[in-house]
Amino acid sequence: MTPELAPEAAAPGRSVDRLVLFEALLDAVDEAAGDGTALWVLDDLHWADDSTWEFVRYAARRVAGLALVLAVTYREEEIGPAHPWWPGLVRLKREPGVLSLPLARLCAADSERIVHAVGPALPRDTVAAIVERGAGTPLLVEELASLASRPGDLLAVPDIVEATVRERAGRLDPAGRALLEVAAVAGLEAEAALLASVLPEGRPGDLVSAGLLNREDKRFRFRHPLLREAAYGKVPAERRRALHEQIAATMAESGNQPAERVAVHLERAGRPEAALSVLETAAELASRAGQVGRLATLHLGALQLARRHDSLAGQRAGLEDQAIEELLMADRWSELEPLLRDAWPRRAALPCAQRARLATAFTTLLFYTGSVVQALAVAKDELASLEEDGGLDHGARLFRQAAMWAWIKGDGADARAFADRSGDVARRTGDVGLEVQARRFQILVAYGQDRDRAAAIAALGDNAAFARAHGVAISELWADMYLAMVTGRLQDAESARQMSEQMGGAWLWQTAKLEAMLHLMEGRPDPSAAILGRIRREVSSRILLAAWITVREAFVRLHRGDLEEARKLLEEASAATDAGSCGWWIAADWSAARGWLAWEEGHLQEACAHLATAGGDDVIGNYYTTSPAPVFLALRVDALLRLGRPDEAAAAVSEFEAFDPGRDRFMAAALAAARFRLDPTPQRALTAQTTAAAAPWPWLHALVGCWRGELLRDTGAAEDARKRFEAIGAQLGTHRVHAVLRGLGVRQSREEHGAGVLSPRELEVADLVAEGLSNPAIARRLYLSRPTVASHVAHILTKLGFSSRAQIAAWAAQRRAPAPDRGQAGVPASSI
Repeated sequence: MTPELAPEAAAPGRSVDRLVLFEALLDAVDEAAGDGTALWVLDDLHWADDSTWEFVRYAARRVAGLALVLAVTYREEEIGPAHPWWPGLVRLKREPGVLSLPLARLCAADSERIVHAVGPALPRDTVAAIVERGAGTPLLVEELASLASRPGDLLAVPDIVEATVRERAGRLDPAGRALLEVAAVAGLEAEAALLASVLPEGRPGDLVSAGLLNREDKRFRFRHPLLREAAYGKVPAERRRALHEQIAATMAESGNQPAERVAVHLERAGRPEAALSVLETAAELASRAGQVGRLATLHLGALQLARRHDSLAGQRAGLEDQAIEELLMADRWSELEPLLRDAWPRRAALPCAQRARLATAFTTLLFYTGSVVQALAVAKDELASLEEDGGLDHGARLFRQAAMWAWIKGDGADARAFADRSGDVARRTGDVGLEVQARRFQILVAYGQDRDRAAAIAALGDNAAFARAHGVAISELWADMYLAMVTGRLQDAESARQMSEQMGGAWLWQTAKLEAMLHLMEGRPDPSAAILGRIRREVSSRILLAAWITVREAFVRLHRGDLEEARKLLEEASAATDAGSCGWWIAADWSAARGWLAWEEGHLQEACAHLATAGGDDVIGNYYTTSPAPVFLALRVDALLRLGRPDEAAAAVSEFEAFDPGRDRFMAAALAAARFRLDPTPQRALTAQTTAAAAPWPWLHALVGCWRGELLRDTGAAEDARKRFEAIGAQLGTHRVHAVLRGLGVRQSREEHGAGVLSPRELEVADLVAEGLSNPAIARRLYLSRPTVASHVAHILTKLGFSSRAQIAAWAAQRRAPAPDRGQAGVPASSI
């Protein structure tokens, strides 16, 4: 390419010769590209010589004017401030024709694809271990998968990692290599203060310069987990145990390290008894502080430690009992279920107290993953066994659980009897904590039967005071949660959820579910959907709870008017909605949602059937405010009247009135709306709207206004209903009231064909279309399904009379643009 340089080929290179060569290279590649664009890749530049670095810097200034893309790759850990080309690399990034693209490590899914490609038959656990150890580095994931596919040690470190650590450690002086041993024994990351305490003369910066550690504020972390594994493996066994003990002592002395970390180092130092003592001491502190989640973590860690060491075999049974007890209280079922499944066949050999605790946890598991019928049957059998063995004094909690399952099944009398026996045992044995729990459930069962809200609230307050007086701190959570069930107030539900989070997430799903439903009833679907989406992930392994949350999500979809999505959710949950297996609480919610869906679709016969089930005697008799099932009475009455069955509609209202629903705000609003629909007078319309507004239940308020426009020819009420439906994002309600307005002869204004005719959700979607987001991106942003977003876009196009997303974008941008200030630019506003 540069024949003019040939005569001097043997002479020392001159800088001017290099520039001629660089230019010739670029011209040759540019010419070879022809009408296309060439991609030139220089890989692993961290290993390049000076001439290659000079060429890259020269090309960076020329490449913008050529049909050429020069892609350069390098590893940052190989080029630090001490590298001779570090200043040049900094300058290179500032060139206008240079784009820097840092490559993140692979996500777990991508790593799994590599593992499956290398070793298709590898077991799931092995794949998970490879993904974790590979930490997103493609080469190392592939190397680990290759090693695992061969016979031998699955935990072997790839040769390339061993060689890398050996080469980089060779750059260190003796003090640096000693510090590398300390860092490897300390773990994947270590605080600077810890390293300094163990080896004061060490210089962690040397390990950073050698490409072994990263500095993260006041901590140091190995650049890759396998680097740490390789370095740890090179520490002699005796030296390793001594360092583990020294690090444990340093951590314990500092007082700011988790007990689990201290215990790990003591165990690896060959002192499992000392490790167990550290965990038990921390558990005592967590118990006194009422930290349920923390207590469960420590007891589970203690059990796992005991199972690894024969010297602790005598303590395994007691530790297993504690772990089961605390994991149950913390509602951590993914960790609890394996323990229960393992322990249940051995229950006959257990002491009565331990067997009763195990039965309490196991029946709860059966309820979550099977059916309330089976849970109640097992509870009764175990109570009979305890009675036969003279161990009923240990059965207070199991009696309470039996009361819960009987209540959910709809057996109010059995529930009351079991709750009473739970209280009797607790008082007889002097267990104040269990007495508080029994009294609390007795109050809830009594409220379901006599509907005396004031008495229930007062009794719950007295019970909470009793608990505080006796130092039963954990009952504060349950007191708040049960109070929220009775009052149905959002602030009570929020308080219970916040306390649940503070105490380790115990029964967070219960408090959050109530909070989500109250948000929806009060006209806020978005926070409701966010809460339900979060807790659905947490309860996904528990069949009945997952089904219940799915049904609640269907209510949100129905509120918004996403009928297709609501139908999918209800079909997903239908397998768990048999009242004989899950009890009235989930089945009633499912029936209410299915009835609402049928009513929206105009399938009135089906709507009547489902809504009658949702408001049946068993449901209302056990009603508490976490269930919206009975409150759709007005829809049932409307469907019956449109089917020409006024006598049945009147009977439905009378049956509802018999339960004195006035003590509950949503039930009172439902009854007032049903009375108006049955006998549409102006006075009843006013009462219904006033009651719905006081609840507040804006969806029902708007629906009554819509009916008022239809039945009483009240245009103003219909206009008000349109605005209310739009304000809460109830799309189908908006469509319904538009039909009523058309029937009243009201012509839509030009403005109503614009922003006014779009629901709040459609306005959100339009704004995101204007930002250039695709339907999948909008779905992720708004936590919606893709079909739902596509439906919203189609509705926007139809309502605005547009034919493209570009028109939506232009319209949304214009709507958001500020109005021009006509008094600017030197033109007096008065002169325009």
